[in-house]
Amino acid sequence: MKKNVPVHPRFDLRSTTENDWPELRRFRLENAEAHPISYGATLATTLTFDEEAWRIRARRGDQPDAASWVVVEADTGRWVGMMACQIGDDHGPEPVLTGVYVTEEFRGREFGIADALLEAILGWASARSSCLRLWVYEGSLPAQRFYSRHGFVTTGRTRPMQMDPPGGDLIEMARAVEP
Repeated sequence: MKKNVPVHPRFDLRSTTENDWPELRRFRLENAEAHPISYGATLATTLTFDEEAWRIRARRGDQPDAASWVVVEADTGRWVGMMACQIGDDHGPEPVLTGVYVTEEFRGREFGIADALLEAILGWASARSSCLRLWVYEGSLPAQRFYSRHGFVTTGRTRPMQMDPPGGDLIEMARAVEP
C-alpha cells in the first residue's frame, strides 16, 4: 500500500455516498461552468441530469467497480476538490481516472488537495489492477504536468473531445500502480 498523502488540516478527505448527490450536483455545476473540459460536459448538458443521474454519480464512492473521493472544508462543509475512477472504458479494462476538479482558489501544492485525492484513487486502483489510465485535454498543460509529476506517461492514444462545439483531442496517460 502506498504512503497516504495527508490533506491540509483545514480539510477532510472522504469517499462520496448517495446522500451527497445535492452537493455533488452543485460542485459539478460549478465545474461545468468554470472548466467544462475537466468534466467533459458543458453546463447545458450538466443541467439536464435528473436526480437519479446525480444519485448514481454520488454513490460511486460505495461501489466495487467505481470510486469517488471528495475533499471538504472541515469548518464549512464546502466541497473544494473531487476525483473519481471507474473500472475500464472503451479502451481497456484498467481503472480510469475521471471527474477531476479542484476549486481554483485551492489548486497548487500549498494545500495538496489534488495530491491527496490522487493518492486515494491510486490506493483504490492498486487493489484492482497494475495500471491506472486517464484522459487529459491536449491543451491542459497544468493538468499534464501534474499527472507527469505523479508518474503518468502518454500512451500515444488520443480521442476527440466529445463536446459541442468540438474542442480538440484528449490524450491518454497511464502509470503502473503497486498493490
